[in-house]
Amino acid sequence: MDLESELRKAMEEQVAEAAAPPTLVSDVRRRYRRRQTRIRVGVGVAAAAVAVAVVAPGYQSFRAGTVGANGDHDGRGGSPAPSTLGRATPPGLPEAPVAPGQPAPGTAPSRAPGTGEPGRPGSKPPGAAGVVRLPKWVTFLPSGLVPEAPCGTSSEGRATVTTCGWRGSDGSSVEIRLVRGPDVGSPEDLIRSPGVPKPTKVRGVHALTIEHPGEGVQIVWLDRPGVGVIVTADGPARSHLMRIAEGVRP
Repeated sequence: MDLESELRKAMEEQVAEAAAPPTLVSDVRRRYRRRQTRIRVGVGVAAAAVAVAVVAPGYQSFRAGTVGANGDHDGRGGSPAPSTLGRATPPGLPEAPVAPGQPAPGTAPSRAPGTGEPGRPGSKPPGAAGVVRLPKWVTFLPSGLVPEAPCGTSSEGRATVTTCGWRGSDGSSVEIRLVRGPDVGSPEDLIRSPGVPKPTKVRGVHALTIEHPGEGVQIVWLDRPGVGVIVTADGPARSHLMRIAEGVRP
């Protein structure tokens, strides 16, 4: 007897008394179904992941380019709020009342001349009456004063004199004169009217004040060599003389 026959005989003797359980067939079928179910679920999940990866970029680009109801891109994927500008009133319905001074629907607001801001009747542009534009070298004037005339420049001997004047309805008046010339060396050189000068200071600089009956009070000082200042105030503006003088920065 060869080796193969011996092995077959030994195997038959080992399984001769073995018997299959009654549920063997049902257990085999149940395990087979479980295995098939796991395979199907795994395949389904993989297919869904592939579909999402393919569709998502296209959906995002479509959503970013969604067009609103009025033909404009919304940018959020939704329709923008409908515009009411220029919308006509449906036939048969009364038009909404317009408040006095307000523009009619669909019209641009009126603008005051010379300004870039919407104006209303009676508004004044910059530079109109009531708005005083001071020279750059004058930093303070009492309220209520308006220019008597534009500042002017004239020659007096070897000096050049710039004169600016303002007047108020309460009787106030202010005149400021800048005197430039080689002969201006001290406050005394600026005094042209009779009177007894009194020493004072303007921003720490030696100055003189002079009382002129009927013409107000005057203060003079040398701002720097060759440049002198004369400030004259009358009426209620006399009380602001020193502050006006300290605000002159030629």
